[in-house]
Amino acid sequence: MKLNWKLVCTGFAAAILLTACGTDNKEQNEGVPENEEQVVDETNGSSTDGTSTDTESDSGTASEVTESEDAMAEAVVTESDAQQFSIEVLPGYTLTSEEPGRDSLYADENPNAFMRIETQTAEEGTYDYLVDNMQEVLKASSNGGEPVEVTDVFTNAEDQGIMNVKAFKVDTDTGPVTGIVFEKDEMVVRYTLFDNLEEDYKTDFLNMGQTIN
Repeated sequence: MKLNWKLVCTGFAAAILLTACGTDNKEQNEGVPENEEQVVDETNGSSTDGTSTDTESDSGTASEVTESEDAMAEAVVTESDAQQFSIEVLPGYTLTSEEPGRDSLYADENPNAFMRIETQTAEEGTYDYLVDNMQEVLKASSNGGEPVEVTDVFTNAEDQGIMNVKAFKVDTDTGPVTGIVFEKDEMVVRYTLFDNLEEDYKTDFLNMGQTIN
């Protein structure tokens, strides 16, 4: 029997072609990392260099400022009868003068929750004196408890022109007492906040306090 050499040659050529295609596909697959698809899916194309964390932090600060502004939307600018300042007062709170150089901003529903406001002309030594005296007042309020320094009491102090903020806090049986001293324009201001145990009024007092002019 004679071999059909034409048919044999055609078979060999087809086999060689299939082998070559398989090799090419294998090489192409080997050139792609096995976890490439997984990396893309897990990252969703986002950067992992820390940029997103900074953005979230900035957004959080901006959100706090916006919330503070929204909370003060219904506040009314009120002039002090005894001192040379005005302050934005929220509904449910009343500003009253105790004596020359001292006002109180208190909660109508709980007069025991109030913020004492004292202002003095910015002169050499005034700021330091009020800071030192404030700590003595806090110690006396807590029967000798040592005041603890607190930070970030105001949400947008810079925008309000508030500088050199110094704040301390003590705990008492009726609630925390917080003392704050800062400079603004030609004034040195001291606040003494008397809150209840749940600190229901602290945020309102601070939001109002940073609007002083």
